[in-house]
Formats: sequence, C-alpha cells, structure tokens
Amino acid sequence: MVAPLLSFQRQVLNELLDQDALCVVARGLGMERILAELCRVCATPQALVFLINASDEDEVMLKLIFMQLRSGQGADKESELVVVKNETNSASRAQLYRAGGLISATSRILIVDLLNGLVPSELVTGAIVCNASRVTAESIEAFVLRVIRQQNPQSFVKALSDAPEAFTLGFAPLEKTLKVLGLRHVHLWPRFQVDIQKELAAASAPVVELRQPQTRAMIELQQAALDCVAAMISELSSSAKVLDPETVNVESSLFRYFDAMVKRQLQPYWHRLSARVRGMVADLASLRHLTELITAYDCVSLQKYLDTLLLSSKATQGAVS
Repeated sequence: MVAPLLSFQRQVLNELLDQDALCVVARGLGMERILAELCRVCATPQALVFLINASDEDEVMLKLIFMQLRSGQGADKESELVVVKNETNSASRAQLYRAGGLISATSRILIVDLLNGLVPSELVTGAIVCNASRVTAESIEAFVLRVIRQQNPQSFVKALSDAPEAFTLGFAPLEKTLKVLGLRHVHLWPRFQVDIQKELAAASAPVVELRQPQTRAMIELQQAALDCVAAMISELSSSAKVLDPETVNVESSLFRYFDAMVKRQLQPYWHRLSARVRGMVADLASLRHLTELITAYDCVSLQKYLDTLLLSSKATQGAVS
C-alpha cells in the first residue's frame, strides 16, 4: 500500500505541475514519493514523456509504486513506466514512442533516436529530469534536452534534485544548472520551511542514538590514512601553488565534496600541470575514499580493497616504466 502524499509534498507537486522549474528538496523529505506521483500523472497514453537521468534504483522504485497503485481500488490502470535498454531494437522503440506514456531510456539511445527521427517530435509532451544536480553542460542529458526543445518548443521540462549541497560548489552552480536545463524558475524546499516544520513536528518520533566504539586497529588505520592525506595535501600544495590553503587542508578533506573543490581550483591550470601532480590528485581521492571505507567495510572486504589498490598501483607503475 502506497502512503498518501503529505501536505507539503502535495504542494511541491502542484507547483511543479503548474510551472516548469527545478525543484530542490532537502534530503529525507520524500523526493522519491514526489517523483513517483509526478510520473504517475504524466504516464498516460495521451502524452509522450521521457524520464531522463534515472538510475536503475529509480526505475525499480517507480515500477514498484506503479504496481502498488494499480493493485489498489480506484487506481489508474494505465499508469506504467516503460524502460528502454540496449536490448530493445529500433522497430520496438519506434512502436513504444508512438504508443505514448512515460518512457525511461538511456541518454545514448534517446539522443540517437531523436537525431535519426525515430522519436515523433510532434508527440513529445515533455521530459522529467531526475538527479538534476548531476546534469552538466557536457553531459548527454543536456544534449537530449536541447534537441527536445528545438524539435518541439512547446514541450515541458521539470527537474528534481534532493542534493542541495551540490549547488553550493563552484561559481554560480545553480545558474549553470538552470541554463543547462533551459529553465528559469527554482523551487527550494529546505527542511526549515514553515509548512515542512509543521508537518514534521506533528509526527515527531523519539530518536535513540546508538554509538558503536571503534576498535584499536580501526583507530590506528584511520590515523595512518589521515597522516597520508595530510602528507599528500602538503606535497600537492607545494607542487601546485594555486591551491588555497584556507580551503585545502586536512580538516576540509573530511567533507564529501573536497575532491571536487580541489579539481575546481586546479581546473584553469590543469593543462599545465605535470603528470605527477595529476596523479597526486587522483591518489588524494583514493586516500579519502579509504578513510570512509575503514568504518564502512568489514576486515575481509577492506583487505580485498587494499589488495586491489596495490595491484592497480603496480600495474600503473609498470605501464609508466
């Protein structure tokens, strides 16, 4: 049984239906449920709507929700998500496009079909973009959206994201994303929004915090990994003088988007950096990932990962020599 939408989720959905926009929702506020309801509304044979940039998990989730909705009383029996993969031949794809409904196709297949005229542009109603924070100007998804808008200017574009922190990195990231998506409006739904606070306060639940202490070996591994990160940052800063010491340090390396921040600072000078410095940037990302895996993996999985790192390092050294 699918739970009904909360009042603020219904408000988010109504705003998206009324206006083409980028909707940014804080994590944990039910973006999956909002996406599913938006897709359900668009999944009709009278419209041809493409679901773009959807992961395999998103497709499985939407299919499950649609199945649950069809099993309920008074549900729309026509709501269905059609997934187009590499196994689907061109004739079958053309038939699916003509039939209409909600179609999730890989970006490579969709752009080829759009350029070859396999997709009837006059029937395209619009596109729903999942994980909008991952769409860049160089991505195939951006190309798909441009072609759809060129072939049918009346088509809509509605984008969703539950990664607000991705729009805080770099220079004007939100403006760049809006330009790539071809949108002018943004709907922001932070957790401290009044309607959301009221909804969550009415159903507050007791929180029990459980803390599992680390073993001595785990503490030593983390300390060793952090020492390596500190040494790598120091060596990288001395080799690349353009790095900002206020932001590139051991403390900031604990944040998720540290790698992207380092690459962004080096991007204007990337073509002038030596292969050694570029390798250090990659090694720094691997070390940071290792610090996370120490607490996420069991001892056997961690040992396998370390063995894989050693083998790849030896292969790289052998190729260079």
